[in-house]
Amino acid sequence: MSKGFRLVCGAVFFVALTALSGCLDIPDDPNESLYVERVDIFLFQDGTPDSTLLKIRPNDSAVVRATTYPRQFKNNLTFHWLYCKGDSATIIGDSAEYTIPASPEASDIPNALEVFDEVGNKISKDFVINVNMAPKLYTETIPANGDTLYGNRHTSIQFKWKSYDYDSFDENKLQHTLIIDGVEYPVSRLTEIVQSGFTEGVHTFQIIVQDSFGDADTLAPRSFYILDTLGGTL
Repeated sequence: MSKGFRLVCGAVFFVALTALSGCLDIPDDPNESLYVERVDIFLFQDGTPDSTLLKIRPNDSAVVRATTYPRQFKNNLTFHWLYCKGDSATIIGDSAEYTIPASPEASDIPNALEVFDEVGNKISKDFVINVNMAPKLYTETIPANGDTLYGNRHTSIQFKWKSYDYDSFDENKLQHTLIIDGVEYPVSRLTEIVQSGFTEGVHTFQIIVQDSFGDADTLAPRSFYILDTLGGTL
């Protein structure tokens, strides 16, 4: 092999090696090496977590917290809590935790999260935080507490109560349970029933109302007295 040919081959090899080295030095696309594999959202109110329904009471402040996996990168991440409406998005928090104030406006409650690593990789998560008021029962009932009713075990006794909920999405959805002498009677959306079979003496009843989020109100036990004036017959 001639000297000139060897020089040409050497030059070609050097150029190829240099080109290959340059290719090896090109950084990976940031999207190919995500630090964060997953982000979960947890909600705390009065120190109690609610990570399933993400539900808060509107009159108290709450904390929404992001947990990222793998955990070792958590100190090298940037967080953007967003309030998104239509095509617009506003950053309302920039740390791993965000405090929702008491009696919040809609724009105070985040519904999306963006997490960035040091080289610009991003992972996003959309979520919904539900603001829910617990249902309430009026204290007035039929029978009233301490009533004396006349009849026997064949007499139909009316039970009547009222409930309400401030949340419009729970209108006509409240579920009720009537407890008579310790026995539960699920009566769904009814707020009035009649029941017979009462013997003479003291009886008790109680009402529980529950909304679609599982929040409930329970009326304190009421008592009434059946006075049998018919000697147990019709």
